[in-house]
Amino acid sequence: MKAVLYTGGKPSWTGVFGDRAWVLLPVGSRPLLSYWLEFCVDLGITEVQIILGQAAEYVEMFCGNGEKWGLNINYSLIRAEDNPQSYLARDADRWSDGLLYIGGVLFPRRRSGFTLEKLQSLLDGCCVVDHGNRPVFFVSRDRSSIDRFIREETCGSTPYSTAEAAGLDFTCIRDVTHYYRLNMEIVRNEMNRYLSSGYSSRDDASIGYNVITPASVTFTPPLAVGNDCRIGAISTIGPCTVISDHVLIDRQCELSDSIILSDTYVGRNLEIKGKIVAGNRIVDPEDGTCLEIEDPWLVAQTRPRNYMRDFLRAVFGWNFTLLLVVLQFIPFIILYLIIRLLGRGQFVSRRCRGIGGNEIKVLRFVASSPVPSLLLMIFHGISLDRFPQLLRVLSGNLWLCGQVPKAAEGEKMKDTQCYFPAVFSYSDAFIEIDKQMDALYYAHTRSLAADLRILRHALFARLVEVEIISGAA
Repeated sequence: MKAVLYTGGKPSWTGVFGDRAWVLLPVGSRPLLSYWLEFCVDLGITEVQIILGQAAEYVEMFCGNGEKWGLNINYSLIRAEDNPQSYLARDADRWSDGLLYIGGVLFPRRRSGFTLEKLQSLLDGCCVVDHGNRPVFFVSRDRSSIDRFIREETCGSTPYSTAEAAGLDFTCIRDVTHYYRLNMEIVRNEMNRYLSSGYSSRDDASIGYNVITPASVTFTPPLAVGNDCRIGAISTIGPCTVISDHVLIDRQCELSDSIILSDTYVGRNLEIKGKIVAGNRIVDPEDGTCLEIEDPWLVAQTRPRNYMRDFLRAVFGWNFTLLLVVLQFIPFIILYLIIRLLGRGQFVSRRCRGIGGNEIKVLRFVASSPVPSLLLMIFHGISLDRFPQLLRVLSGNLWLCGQVPKAAEGEKMKDTQCYFPAVFSYSDAFIEIDKQMDALYYAHTRSLAADLRILRHALFARLVEVEIISGAA
């Protein structure tokens, strides 16, 4: 028996969430597609064909070859205007031993009495679910039923009695409001029905793997959190909060009755209630209205790795660093010589991890007295204290802009998935509250524009500080 999953034909109501793949929208913190794949496993199906459509690369990235489900997944493409059943008709004999087809925003909702034994009753006959005058679900082992389905002769029959006997309710999500309410119902009452083997729901809270939370985070069930998430200190999550995979929640946030879609950053001190957050979009689930937020420090879409983006950053960073070194060389020699003669400070060697995680030594300036002087303020204001580190950029050991370098000892590399140790970081541009969160944020939102923003604040804000302090003196 084989399965065909159609991920094309983007439903109109999902457009409010941007260009993200609709089959990866979370239901109870997990992508809809994961429920389809587990449905295949429950039916004993191992051969799965996924027909790709919009956002195909994200679907492939999520599913891979199917190994983590014990499946063998293959991919194919059809044109957007083509009927998926015409694809099945190209090689009708291929499905002769049994076919499972899913091709719409359909959630196989489990009733309270669901069991795997009851599920097998679907295979004894023919189960078809229609939505919007087209089939979105079909399963049968009967050859004649499969042939009729491929010839589009079975549309119009929705055997609810068959689904009920299997302990299922095939729910076709109609719009944003329906999608939001389904998630709230699932997380309130039904999450324990969809747990994979080896997992458990404790105190009505379902939390995935690799979720990093400080002890100061407060969870108020019921709630559901996906995989690979980071939640900042003093945040409050729940009740009825659904957080998908790869989400960054900054410190002191309060979330309730909300859905946070995958690859989203939620900024510090935000309170979100009764909303859906998709990247930089905040959606009202009651009427579907959408508000786009331009400030990336409030909410933002995190992005996957982009090698061209990093190449542009590297080229710009190296050339700008060379310009800084040329401009600062003579002032650095003169001012540092005076500072050393007056005994006001010196550079000390510190070990840290450079590009690629290799251990390197960097020079950091340490003042001999905590009392500021005009000489030291000028030295700091024109960033001469970073001059030796700029040489590390030219030698390829550091980036010009990025993350605060990790100490060689005591800091784990795996805490930051993408490591970009740099001379200047967000901690130079803003008040540093959570270095780790800043590092995660930069890893996902890095760009040439972000580097220019860091440089503008890190270089010019220092000059302004010197002018203000000098004027006050």
